[in-house]
Amino acid sequence: MTRFDSATTAAAAFGCGILLIALTGCAQLGDVLHKQHREHFDTYEHAADAWVGVDMPDWIPRDSTEIRNLATTDETVSVIRVVTDSDLAGDCATAPRLGLPQLSADWAAEEWETLPAEVAVCGDYEIVATDDGWLGWFHASEPGQTPR
Repeated sequence: MTRFDSATTAAAAFGCGILLIALTGCAQLGDVLHKQHREHFDTYEHAADAWVGVDMPDWIPRDSTEIRNLATTDETVSVIRVVTDSDLAGDCATAPRLGLPQLSADWAAEEWETLPAEVAVCGDYEIVATDDGWLGWFHASEPGQTPR
């Protein structure tokens, strides 16, 4: 009969945790723990075919590349970055910035440091120009709200 003590059990649990991180990757494990998902698409066409959760936002120009999306699994918070030389698509207007991106992504960190007082508002998204495209974010104003 083998007897396990708490130190043995703790060591086994720690080893399983390390193995889980190694197998799934730190970002994926972090996404599960934070109830979020991330996507990266090389082209607009690829994004249009594989966008997860809600409809792909209308403001993303059709020539966009390097499309990145980070969103909560319930789609109540998201941040999107695209590379393009084109103007925003869809119906957009300039308005005072009301919010801030609520999710942290290394591919958008520089833009968050210098958010302007005025932004483009396209549907439910606030959007700012970047050096090579656009950064947009959505944050629900009521429980369960998702972007239209």
